[in-house]
Amino acid sequence: MKRSPITVPSEPLTFPLRQAARQFPDKVAVISPEADGKETTYRQLEEQSSILAASLVDLGVAPGDRVALWMKNGVEYILSFYGILKAGAVVVPISTHYGHREVSHQLTMTEARGLLAQEGLIGSLGDGASALKTLRFVVSEGGGDLPPGAVSFSSLMRGSTRLDRSIGIDPEQTLAVLPSSSGTTGLPKGVMLTHANLLSNLYQIIQAHEVSDGDLFINQLPFFHIYGMTVLMGAAIMAGATQVVASRFRPLEDFLHLFETFRPTLFFTVPLIIQEFCHHPRVPNMDWRRLRYINTGGAPLAPDLQERLTRITGVPVMQGYGLTESSPTTHVNPIGRIKVGTIGLPLANTEDKIVDPLTGEEVPSPEVGELWIRGPQVMKGYYRDPEATARTLVGGWLRTGDLAMKDDEGYVTIVDRLKELIKTKGYQVAPAEIEHILVGHPDIQDAAVIGEPHPDFGEVPVAYVVPRPWAVISPEAIIEYAADGMAKYKRLARVVIVDAIPRSPSGKILRRVLKETLSPGSSSG
Repeated sequence: MKRSPITVPSEPLTFPLRQAARQFPDKVAVISPEADGKETTYRQLEEQSSILAASLVDLGVAPGDRVALWMKNGVEYILSFYGILKAGAVVVPISTHYGHREVSHQLTMTEARGLLAQEGLIGSLGDGASALKTLRFVVSEGGGDLPPGAVSFSSLMRGSTRLDRSIGIDPEQTLAVLPSSSGTTGLPKGVMLTHANLLSNLYQIIQAHEVSDGDLFINQLPFFHIYGMTVLMGAAIMAGATQVVASRFRPLEDFLHLFETFRPTLFFTVPLIIQEFCHHPRVPNMDWRRLRYINTGGAPLAPDLQERLTRITGVPVMQGYGLTESSPTTHVNPIGRIKVGTIGLPLANTEDKIVDPLTGEEVPSPEVGELWIRGPQVMKGYYRDPEATARTLVGGWLRTGDLAMKDDEGYVTIVDRLKELIKTKGYQVAPAEIEHILVGHPDIQDAAVIGEPHPDFGEVPVAYVVPRPWAVISPEAIIEYAADGMAKYKRLARVVIVDAIPRSPSGKILRRVLKETLSPGSSSG
């Protein structure tokens, strides 16, 4: 089965919002339960994001400038996202889980000129506030006192001038979003996603997921993550649907109350939430009839969980697949033809192949090889990193770093990861990032980080550490040292003290050897 080709207009990423405001001006676009149930129409989203764009230009934003966006989910996030694009700038989404080290790295790496941030988050930078000194402006969203030198978000929304510089750009060449990804190896890099990349993926998603203006989403995945940004926030606007915006899913009791109150028709989520649904006593007694299906992504979904939730709720559960480098979606199961355990088929206008990672030659089904993808949603490359780009984009194909197999109908199953990334709770952890911190400790000679399977989180990071000969350092102290200034999901679960780290002749860490041969010695966590 192959999906019908689609035609994507040569328009900017702001086009879906303009189109929805024209077709459904008074329709509720966003419901904000965390803001007393505030409702925002498509006309208001369109007009207010254009006012914000004009205010950003008054602050000195020039076409092509990178502007960082560091907020939790809310209507302010959506207005900021489209306002930055309409100012002609590039959105740099920053995780609200990040500590000052990661924020500083992302601001520096992308050469961001401005920052729109939640009031509490700016204050959390502490010693990392030096990263803000390279910025031309900082906008604080929230009701409290402004940090020194910041302007208030609300003041930018009071203007009467409206602006949209995104109209008339070349969508194939103009960057829209510069998210962070570690690729298959190494430290986080900026992923160059153009307006055409992201708009193409929205058209592909709408077709594959059969989304319409009659749908209601409950959007709980963070919009700073490419999955939340495109498949949840973007697809809802693209279809002219209504989205109920939540910034968290815990306590689960409150989140399930949202389901009962709003009765969504679509739910895009991650395996961790599927697992929690399967174990919650309230779930079997709820009315799930309006929910057409549940789609998961971000991490592999265990087949038994997939089948169990369907048994409990009667709702089909399917799995999709994507990467930051592909805007993100490349594969999804066809509705009505779900194969449990697979990521489904390529989206429209998307090709895939299974390749021997050593020779680059395509392997026949059902042999296992690396999954390669080609399509209009594949990134332009890594920001100012031609070497990493050349390793990842080969002849127009994106190397995913995932080992997969394909059945005789073209359905793809992810088998293992070729790449080094650790996937925990749906987030990426780059081993090199933690290793870089560990070897900066005066008592640590060498270190390696790998992912260890975890029943709830998929994987957790575990460090193998070689102390310096004279050093006395506990695993607990190492865990605390590595955690400083980093997101909580990157916290080491264990530390294993070893005599040496296995390396290749070129010095590369042999992670597979670590996983296969090293047993825990002195550990903590």
